[in-house]
Amino acid sequence: MTSTLRRAVVAAAAAAALATAGCSHTSKSGANQADSTAQPGAVAGGTGSASPRSLPPGASGTPPVPLPAPSAVKMHDPDAVSQAAITIQWTMDTTIDTSQHDAELRSAAFLEPSYLATIKKTPPMAAPGAQWMEWAGHHAYTTVTTKPLHDQRPADSPTQARRQWLVTAIPHGRDHWTGRPVTNTVFVTMTRSGTGPWLVSAITVSS
Repeated sequence: MTSTLRRAVVAAAAAAALATAGCSHTSKSGANQADSTAQPGAVAGGTGSASPRSLPPGASGTPPVPLPAPSAVKMHDPDAVSQAAITIQWTMDTTIDTSQHDAELRSAAFLEPSYLATIKKTPPMAAPGAQWMEWAGHHAYTTVTTKPLHDQRPADSPTQARRQWLVTAIPHGRDHWTGRPVTNTVFVTMTRSGTGPWLVSAITVSS
């Protein structure tokens, strides 16, 4: 795993938040991203150019660890909503997922609709990296721990809130192997309509 995802799905508001927090990097983070040396898949075009192909979607199913459910999360609490979303997004299972993108889609219940639509439209284009392939060799899944961070951030408004978390994912092989933990600092922006539930509108990661 590395400290950057293959793709960045970052809203302008999140970029402003990171600037306020003094963050040095704003790309999404994942388990199988920058350590990959493989190039995106391509098909030959009539002019000799190549067109990228996205990875196939993962299989149906869920990882063998409990995941937060909206019915058990205080949706009017931005701490609870942001923690639930990142916990799901960093809980991966190489036996059903082709990349962390599949874990992101599992967090749909906690995502703002336009942000979810952006994620769906931007699947990863590159092959999994060496770290993901190592995990897959052990049929691994991850367990996740989160720790709230309290660096200076803008105060919550009635319709926008930001939270910062330290997220650690530990891979566990079904052959009893345990891999090296991977830790990221994650910034979560949430919005809501009126007094409705908070939903995640952007996630960014510091290297």
